Amino acid sequence: MRVTKELYSFEIPERWRGLVDVRKKGYRTDFILLREEDPSCSGLLASIRCLKRRITKLDDYTEYLGRIDGPDGECRWLYASYGREGSVSEENEDLYWRLRDQLCLVFDSLRPGDGYSMKPGNND
Repeated sequence: MRVTKELYSFEIPERWRGLVDVRKKGYRTDFILLREEDPSCSGLLASIRCLKRRITKLDDYTEYLGRIDGPDGECRWLYASYGREGSVSEENEDLYWRLRDQLCLVFDSLRPGDGYSMKPGNND
């Protein structure tokens, strides 16, 4: 399933259907674990954040994905922010780690939106 935002798009593996929901909020896209029923847990697997400024010091939960350049010279930096301890219940912890290990498939499928160009994180 292809998910399209103004600045970028990406592919969600078909096998994630019924396991992960994608929620868009402004310049952030969240991947939520659907099996999380515990109200004290967010179920957040990861987020893709599109920022105007580059983060100079990444923490253990953040990964640089690349830079998107717009037709008018503007640029945005893409980061993956992973769920933190307590974002899923113990019963879903194994599923969380299996899906988190597969997020590279989603990040590898990132493509710039119409009129934009992208430099992957390892080329910037």
